[in-house]
Amino acid sequence: MPARAGQKMLGTYVDADLAERFADLARQTEGGTSAALRRLITEAVEGKPPAQPRGAGTGKQVGVRFKTNERVLLALAARERATSPANWVRSLALVHLTRKPAWNERELETLRQAAREIHAVGRNLNQIARALNVAVQSGVFPPHQHIVAQEAADFVRSQMHRMTAMITGNYDYWGLPQDERPKPAPGARKRHDAEARAAERKRKNRPRRRPARFRDDD
Repeated sequence: MPARAGQKMLGTYVDADLAERFADLARQTEGGTSAALRRLITEAVEGKPPAQPRGAGTGKQVGVRFKTNERVLLALAARERATSPANWVRSLALVHLTRKPAWNERELETLRQAAREIHAVGRNLNQIARALNVAVQSGVFPPHQHIVAQEAADFVRSQMHRMTAMITGNYDYWGLPQDERPKPAPGARKRHDAEARAAERKRKNRPRRRPARFRDDD
């Protein structure tokens, strides 16, 4: 292994059982076995632990003991979510403490993709709405023109259902009880429906003007 600038490799042999016990202890700390060794050496020589690396969290560590078969199950669960056992336990605790979902990279990418698709369809819907508005004002409404808008709206609805299903599935995975999951603020749905009805009334009451390009030539 190539040496790092200004650093020197230290190594020793210890009893296999002692090494395994130390590895178990190190897995409960930040950085694993190597980081645990560095902390021990620094504390022995300087009488204080090393400074936290840039970007490291400042929270205190909490040790949790597992039996051998439990550690195996924990490792399998963490591997399925492409994370470490420590991060898996931390995510489990945070979901129950904060009542917020915990995502791995695969799930985050799926959410980002869904958001990009919804954003793209939203732009198309705006263009369709403008075209339909011009068609209605001009008295020219080609047959089946509304089908395009309906298909776009259905796609947005399916993507929203997809995102809702992911959030529900995340809570199901971490075992968050239904009564502890976030709920809409009281009256939020009614306020949203009222705003939608008001916007529709405003649109219908807007004076209709025939666009110049649709007027008969003088």
